[in-house]
Amino acid sequence: MHPTSQRLVRVIPRTLLKVSEQKIYTRPIPQSQDRLRPTLIDVLIKQQQAAGEAWPQNLRLERQLKKEAYRKVRPEVRSALKSLTKER
Repeated sequence: MHPTSQRLVRVIPRTLLKVSEQKIYTRPIPQSQDRLRPTLIDVLIKQQQAAGEAWPQNLRLERQLKKEAYRKVRPEVRSALKSLTKER
C-alpha cells in the first residue's frame, strides 16, 4: 500500500506539533554592515600568513587587480592583459 497525502495527514496530527502562533524572523544584516565583513580572499590570506611555511605550495592566493593597475597600459593591449591575469 502506497502512502497518500490523506494518510500522511492522519499519521502526524497537527495537535502534536508545537507550532507557535507568532513567527518572529530575524532581520537581515544591513548592506552597510555587510560591506565591513571580511571577504573570502581576506580570510584565506590571513590563514596563509598564520600557516607560514605549512601552507601548501600549490595553493596560490592573489588579489584581483584594480583599474588603477591598468591605467598606464596602452588601450589596445589592456583587454589582452586583463584576460591573461584572470584565472580560468
